Amino acid sequence: MRIGINLPFKQANGDAPTAQYLMQRARRLEEIGYDGIWMGDTVGRWNFTGVDSLQWLEAAAAGTERIELGTAVMQVPLRRPVEFANALMTLAALSGGRFSAGLGSGSLPADFEAVGVDHAARFRLLREGAPVIRALLNGETVGTACLHPWPNVAKPPILIAAWHNGPWLKRAAQEYDGWIASAFNTNLQAFRQGMQRYRDFGGQGRTMIATIGVNLSAESKALKDDERYNLVCGPAEALERIHKVADLGFDDLLVARLNYSSEDWPDDELIQLRELTRMVQTVK
Repeated sequence: MRIGINLPFKQANGDAPTAQYLMQRARRLEEIGYDGIWMGDTVGRWNFTGVDSLQWLEAAAAGTERIELGTAVMQVPLRRPVEFANALMTLAALSGGRFSAGLGSGSLPADFEAVGVDHAARFRLLREGAPVIRALLNGETVGTACLHPWPNVAKPPILIAAWHNGPWLKRAAQEYDGWIASAFNTNLQAFRQGMQRYRDFGGQGRTMIATIGVNLSAESKALKDDERYNLVCGPAEALERIHKVADLGFDDLLVARLNYSSEDWPDDELIQLRELTRMVQTVK
């Protein structure tokens, strides 16, 4: 089972991270053996300082050599597709082809209100924008726009974030490179149903679960199928929970914490979590 993790939002004293701080953290995650560094995307949603996810990943690219970099997920409706595709292509180049793009419609109204985009139009904007981004990254011309991608930079895979029962799950299966499910208010029952629908639609791509909360020092209890999926439990129970989603066929778990510093998530916890996922084989 592969595992990805997000980068810090601040330093221990509350100051802004420098590029060097993020590079050092990314390098350490690579040394421990994490498979990926994945950043989410918010604009004005939280009551703390937000970050530009792509710039954070650029710092990670500069500090590492092997680890994958990705977005889980960027909200397409908040951006102009051509400009956004250019930014994704740039990150693919700076990372030496290690970048994967997770794209979605967005969910909470706060981000849309902050940038003046109609929240009700989010699915239409994704439906219009995602194919443009994909075509431009493929080197195609859309209208008058062509990005002329560098010949030595592979097109970043595009994975689509979708709820287990939504229409975008079919598009993820048939038109893109994989599906990203979310652990935000989602449970094992929904993951099971979503995976079945994804396979029924012919999906053979990569499958991931993002926004997984984790605290291996928390009290343990068995997780019911209708409870929000998380790894907020002891190591033995966490291993059982990881096995459950691996048995469903998911390839990657993406754990995340909000507004944290490197010092808030020390090496011993990171190593323990990484070792748990190494013990689990994904079932296809």
